[in-house]
Amino acid sequence: MLGVCLDVLAAGTVRVGAALRDPKVRVGGRSVEVGVAARWVRSYFDESANRAAAAAQGGKPFAYPAYDRMATGSGPDELNDGDFLAPLLLNAGPTMAAVYSLQAVRPALDAGLAAIRQDLTLQTAVACGRHGPLLEGLIGVLDAPARVPGIGLTKVTKVLHRKRPLFVPLFDQRVKACYYSTRANYPLHPTPGRPEALFFTTLGACMAQDLEEQPEQWKALAAQAPNDVSLLRILDVVAWNLGADSPGSTTP
Repeated sequence: MLGVCLDVLAAGTVRVGAALRDPKVRVGGRSVEVGVAARWVRSYFDESANRAAAAAQGGKPFAYPAYDRMATGSGPDELNDGDFLAPLLLNAGPTMAAVYSLQAVRPALDAGLAAIRQDLTLQTAVACGRHGPLLEGLIGVLDAPARVPGIGLTKVTKVLHRKRPLFVPLFDQRVKACYYSTRANYPLHPTPGRPEALFFTTLGACMAQDLEEQPEQWKALAAQAPNDVSLLRILDVVAWNLGADSPGSTTP
């Protein structure tokens, strides 16, 4: 596994227009001007604009708050069938086979959620060396000997993120494009036979490192989104835009 050393850095409130020591924000092996990323975040989390676009003929709304605030009636430590449909709102809708697979692994996913405090951030868990077992308790269902047709990291993370938005990152091919490459400046490289749970725990550590090492940039970006939006959700929106040249991507 990639070795990751994190330092907890103090961060103050930063406006987008304020002078930053580094005017760019890094996501894995890619980077963008903070001002550009701020426009992406502000546009994506504009609830009024999204609702207006949804009502307009031919409009193309983003998924906030439809995905983030989707009410299914389940508790924080449990998944019901409505939760399994949440990826539809991110254009990664499950097939019938995927729904049956998610129902089959529901007990394991519920147990994995119950082991994670609702207020635990991925950054804290990584710094304390606790994120691996907790993420493996969720993502490990993909590595089980029994087949789970129709689901992979994209769908399962889009189901789980809503339950633990501070801890479970979202994943799709655009996020992967930011972190995974044969190029030396990318933190994740092809490794034959690597289990999905190991890949995802390593990816989580890389994301936490990006957040901890650039506190001013992420504070500035967080200021462009509503208070109920987590840094991991904001990171996903920035990564989705940065990874736009990757094939097979879905809308965040």
